[in-house]
Amino acid sequence: MRIMPVALVLAAMAGTPLQTAAKTGIEPRPETCAASGPGSPGALHREWIMVGWEKRRGDPPFDFRQRLGHLYHWTSSDVRLYDDFDPQHRVARSAGEWASIWTAPFTALRSARHNITDGPDVVDGDALSASTLEFAARLETAQGEIVGIRARSSLVWQCTSTGWRIVREHTSTRRVSRQDIDAIVPARD
Repeated sequence: MRIMPVALVLAAMAGTPLQTAAKTGIEPRPETCAASGPGSPGALHREWIMVGWEKRRGDPPFDFRQRLGHLYHWTSSDVRLYDDFDPQHRVARSAGEWASIWTAPFTALRSARHNITDGPDVVDGDALSASTLEFAARLETAQGEIVGIRARSSLVWQCTSTGWRIVREHTSTRRVSRQDIDAIVPARD
């Protein structure tokens, strides 16, 4: 004879299904976190690189919170952010710390132009989703030097009451030749 747990018996008697959240501790995804289209992790990852980190000559000083703040989780203790392009290879444990790492060097650039070369690819979940994409960046330093990089970016998104927010970031980069970057991200004003 099989004994049914009391919770199942009570749920059956009440005519209500036992919620998955009660078993796992994970709540179903709120409507604020899209699985596809605008506001989804894939679309937001594309915006992250093609809008947030894009800089044209003459743009005002870089304001991380204004450009990218809506994409990051500012209050989570789970935040871990890393980019090996940082010469000191620091791991930020908050969006504010990440902003302090990147604001000065990004402001110093004359321009930063990007092109997505692969992705975004998304593993979709209810409370967390992960996205990856590869991009090329054409960075023009204050001295006019062109630095070309290829990068693979992985972001983990947490579903919040205001939409998806980045809680993990890992970007791995490698420098490419001037000829390569000219072909992938041509010069433009």
